[in-house]
Amino acid sequence: MKRHSCVLLRTTVRHAVVNVTVFAKETPSGLVVAGISFGIKKTLGGDHASESANGDLIRWGWLVESFLSGTGQSLLPLPLDLHGCTPFTKAVLRACRTIPRGATVSYSRLAEMAGFPRAIRAAASVMRNNKFPLAVPCHRVIAKNGGLGGFMGAVRGSPLALKQALLASEQGGPSRTKGVAGTFPGPVA
Repeated sequence: MKRHSCVLLRTTVRHAVVNVTVFAKETPSGLVVAGISFGIKKTLGGDHASESANGDLIRWGWLVESFLSGTGQSLLPLPLDLHGCTPFTKAVLRACRTIPRGATVSYSRLAEMAGFPRAIRAAASVMRNNKFPLAVPCHRVIAKNGGLGGFMGAVRGSPLALKQALLASEQGGPSRTKGVAGTFPGPVA
């Protein structure tokens, strides 16, 4: 089966918490975010991406920068390319995007929010394979017992240390997940 090829663009955000590369592609409805990677990357899924001065992509980079710096509250304005995702995956990704900055939910709560209360492991799998970290804030999803759970987005150091650093930056201090006041009950989809 021949893979559909598209032109990928990228911009890199260098930040003290983590470097981030935002990938974009042109679609009939306009430019969309094709993926977000931790670290300075030149490829997404094996496809080379060109550094770009595209105005939308640069603006999205500024959004990520302000988000990481704590001055931007949300990455909801980023148009994500969910083409090819199953309805279940879309539901979980969209539910995760509703978790506010500084709050956390358990994997079981995320499954409920997505409308699939018994699909806890499947929801966790969607988070593990999330190609839009930060925009789909999988770092805000923790274990039911209050522990960090998993986080596979880091390219250097410990992935859990990055998850903890992201949570700490959002909660305004050292990361405390167990029993935090910021636990978000979330809407049920």
